[in-house]
Amino acid sequence: MKHIYEAVHNHVTMKTNGALLVNGKWGSGKTHYFKNILFPKLEVETNTQAIIVSLYGATDKNSIANKVLFAYLDNRAGNGKLISSATIAKSIKNITEAVPFLNKYADLSKLFRTTGEDLFRFLPSKNLLICFDDLERMSDKISADDFMGLVNELVENRGYKVVIIANQKKIAEGIKFKEKTIEKTIEFKNDLSNIFDSIIAEYENAAFVQYMNSNKLFFLQSLNSKHSVKSKQDRLGTSFENIRTIKFAVEHFLKAFEIIHKNNDISLELHNRQLKGLWLFTLAISVEFKELDNISFENKKHLDEPTPSLSDIDFDDVIWDKDQNTEQHELEKEDEWAFREDFIKDYFVRIDESYRYFGQLYNLITAGITIDQVAFLAEVEEKYHIQNGAVKPAYEHLAKFLQLGYWNFTDEEFLQALTDLLVYAETGQFDDLISYINASFYLLPFHSQLNLSKDEVLEKVKNGVDIFMVGVVPSILTETQFEFATESIEIEQMKQLRDYIKEKLKTKSIQNNTDEKDRLELLFQNDLSSFVKEIFPKDLHLRSPDAPLFDQFDVNIIETSVNQWKPASIVDLARLFEVRYLEAGFADRLTEEIPFLMDLKNYLENNPNVDKVLSNRLIFDQLLPKLSKSIKKLEDYLPGPLDDYVIPAEQSLEENEE
Repeated sequence: MKHIYEAVHNHVTMKTNGALLVNGKWGSGKTHYFKNILFPKLEVETNTQAIIVSLYGATDKNSIANKVLFAYLDNRAGNGKLISSATIAKSIKNITEAVPFLNKYADLSKLFRTTGEDLFRFLPSKNLLICFDDLERMSDKISADDFMGLVNELVENRGYKVVIIANQKKIAEGIKFKEKTIEKTIEFKNDLSNIFDSIIAEYENAAFVQYMNSNKLFFLQSLNSKHSVKSKQDRLGTSFENIRTIKFAVEHFLKAFEIIHKNNDISLELHNRQLKGLWLFTLAISVEFKELDNISFENKKHLDEPTPSLSDIDFDDVIWDKDQNTEQHELEKEDEWAFREDFIKDYFVRIDESYRYFGQLYNLITAGITIDQVAFLAEVEEKYHIQNGAVKPAYEHLAKFLQLGYWNFTDEEFLQALTDLLVYAETGQFDDLISYINASFYLLPFHSQLNLSKDEVLEKVKNGVDIFMVGVVPSILTETQFEFATESIEIEQMKQLRDYIKEKLKTKSIQNNTDEKDRLELLFQNDLSSFVKEIFPKDLHLRSPDAPLFDQFDVNIIETSVNQWKPASIVDLARLFEVRYLEAGFADRLTEEIPFLMDLKNYLENNPNVDKVLSNRLIFDQLLPKLSKSIKKLEDYLPGPLDDYVIPAEQSLEENEE
């Protein structure tokens, strides 16, 4: 920042004929630098009194003149003591002691009746630097012509030194009469290292400060906006130089750091790697949320979707036998997921890092929701595939292909790397289905190097899937995520693997659902409160699709179930209906439950239990209204008349008997 200080120092000490303009981006730290670093040093070295005046919201020359005088008086009387005319009026003694020449006024109130440029006569004629800040935020009620005329008056006729701080790009019509009023323009470009140091110096958490400083090179690398696309480099550069945004990111990263540091030894490479991944995620989300307003708590734009890392794989068309339909599908996919792919490339691939989504941290940044420590630690372990305190070897090996790039192997290393990858896949060493898909993308093109046909490679990977699936409990979330992640696959062998996995999920899901349905049906009949606890969402902030359930229930259990309900369980069920159907964004998946819900509604309306006064009241006042609204919302999702979907009660009973 030496050149900026020297420019202002020379402007103050030399004979000048105009103002000095300091141009810089929003949030780059211009104001902070002038107030806290430049002015104190300048006042000591030149005996100049420097005041800074924000033009934010200034509506006319009178208001600007008032701001200048009050800033001067506040500076003389002591920072923070005099910040408004009301405060000044109550502190006349402070003013007269600080500015002795004001004692000649018998009635100090005369000072506050003075308006416009006359106020400037109360300022000293020498050794005063007036710095106008936020020129681009000045009200449009005052023209740029009038303001520049005021500056010209201060410089030429009153002999003051004037500095103007602005972001010229944000001034719609530019600065008029610049050549007449502005003598010199300098560019304010803060140094990333200085920004980093100034932000970290504000923290008292010794462990945090030590960690940030010891990893400073990594953090500066993450803030380096170098990009192959010039427009993106400019955009990232603007965001990374915005101190408010970086402070925002650091403050939220601190919350994640505190949890990791409290529960782990961050000197270990694994936890250091986790912290770096958490920082990159925090930085990226902070910029897109706070700086660019591209995402929100409600709209994640697919950032949380578990897609495989296939967009960076660029095998030759001959290997894959691509056709025109494949290319068209990829174009459609790119269009649909454009934001997500650009996000990953801009913030992660750009610096050779892998992308991981952290829901707890996302919620903190975008909605201020406190991190659940247990859930957060579990999420971090899952994302890094931790086993016995270390990353599983299978994932460490796959990362060499996915994250480091398979082209970084030497020819001598590559065959062994492929062989090891096949062994991990064939023996079921991966704990998620997407990794088997990813492994296959690298194994199939090089099947001949493994002395295997494509079908033989596929059978080996299927064997690994079978081993892994033994311990899998399928859910609607598992199936939905897999659908999202693999819908774009068009290559024949990969389609076969995808369809094989989908069929395995479906088969296992049917068996699990049958057993689970029977268990939950018994709970519904005998212990409604426990039933509600079983299917109530575990985290209302991280909702996943609810699996259809009531469509499988026997309507004949309604009467026996209702007779056993207790007042507290009725309230629980009402809350469940509200969350399941009225608050969630996935109710459109539950339209098959309408018949059971209607049967339940009809029974409750027509069979009041007069012996249970409280239960009866809760059913009619709380449960039935929620149930009716839920049915109405589900009906709205149906593309046709309700009669097309609801089986008449008599027919339904007959089918149940059969």
